Amino acid sequence: MLKSAEYTTIKADHDQISRAHFPRSYIQPDDMRFAKSDALFPPTNLGDIISAEYDAQCRMLCFGQYPSWAEVQARLLELRDLL
Repeated sequence: MLKSAEYTTIKADHDQISRAHFPRSYIQPDDMRFAKSDALFPPTNLGDIISAEYDAQCRMLCFGQYPSWAEVQARLLELRDLL
């Protein structure tokens, strides 16, 4: 999907909605690429916070097994060049 026209449409939709609803705080990603996103690829201190929140939310919302934050990060790293 990340190589499809659909992904391009999703990115454009994200940009349009963000500009409309968050005009004062929205910062468009460089070249509309998410490879440098702190949300997806956080620095260590932010990653520790996100990891704890991810785990807490998954324990509350998921029934059964869910990937660890480290597994999610590893998969995102595999896809980084496509984002």
